[in-house]
Amino acid sequence: MQIVKMVLWSFSALMVVSCGGDSETQTVIVNETKVDPNQITSKDIEALDFTDYMLNPGLRDKVGDWEKLHELNTQAEFLRKGDLSFFSGSDSIVKAFVMDFKSEIPSSVKTNVIKARVTALETKLLKLNGATELDNISKKELLQDIEEFLEALANLNLQINKKFEKDANNVSRPE
Repeated sequence: MQIVKMVLWSFSALMVVSCGGDSETQTVIVNETKVDPNQITSKDIEALDFTDYMLNPGLRDKVGDWEKLHELNTQAEFLRKGDLSFFSGSDSIVKAFVMDFKSEIPSSVKTNVIKARVTALETKLLKLNGATELDNISKKELLQDIEEFLEALANLNLQINKKFEKDANNVSRPE
């Protein structure tokens, strides 16, 4: 307790001595905002070079019961704005999401091609989740993982669009 009083007394004396003398003292407040150079922004994601495919709006009712697909497309929109919160969540939560995602695939789109795209998407999603948990990952590597995930999701959306387009154009041949 004595040491604390002595330190406070010394600090007070130092303040009194250093404040005396100059009557025109200016106080300058510097408001410093540090920008994390590894922070992912929407501009970084916009600069990625890949072809993006969205799920055809007319097909939403045909895959309407696949809620996890709609949720994943929504999370991808947040990701495009620089929000990685879903993808940087606990790996157990992401793994549970993937399990639900795979188990909810409607029978109308359960083809080998789409199941292969789902497997590729699962791999990229888990890879992105793992990358966001690393403290020492470079921005370039993280952007590469984001690009791979968005590309895998775009490929799944494209295959779903193609499947229903093919089904709609399936005209029986005359015998």
